[in-house]
Amino acid sequence: MGGGGQGGQVHRRAARGNQRLYQYVLGQDQEVNLTVTHLEVCAPPQPLPLAEGKDRDLWKHEQQVAELGMAEAQKFLEVPVQQSRVLKREELENFINEAIHIQTESLKEVLQCEIQAIYDILDLKLQKKTLNLNAPIPFPLSIAGQSGQDEALKFNKARKEKKAKGKKM
Repeated sequence: MGGGGQGGQVHRRAARGNQRLYQYVLGQDQEVNLTVTHLEVCAPPQPLPLAEGKDRDLWKHEQQVAELGMAEAQKFLEVPVQQSRVLKREELENFINEAIHIQTESLKEVLQCEIQAIYDILDLKLQKKTLNLNAPIPFPLSIAGQSGQDEALKFNKARKEKKAKGKKM
């Protein structure tokens, strides 16, 4: 452990050097430079009662909304204000006539589509009605015998006659 002796010497030399430094600093006449400044100390505001407090997330949301509102107001201030141009009577009439024409054309297209849809619906209803009129009549399987079949044949014959009269007209 020969190295331990050198470490102690280094430590003693450093302590002596520090002691000399302290003696020099403390032994010199000190020039006192005193500056007095009166500071006003403001205490933090008294916190609100917990019942009046806000949730942190709600408070952050309100802050973001307020920041966006301020940014929006700033953007409105940055928008250049243009001098409003007074339209002449002819220009105004042309704008109105053009608007009326566009609106009329639009309504015309809508009405044509609705009319076509109604015609299509009526055509489908007519096809359905025609199909129902030409539907085959099932013969009832009754125990009543021949009289039930006779009535069915009479009904079928009457229906065919009715159709024939409808075609003649």
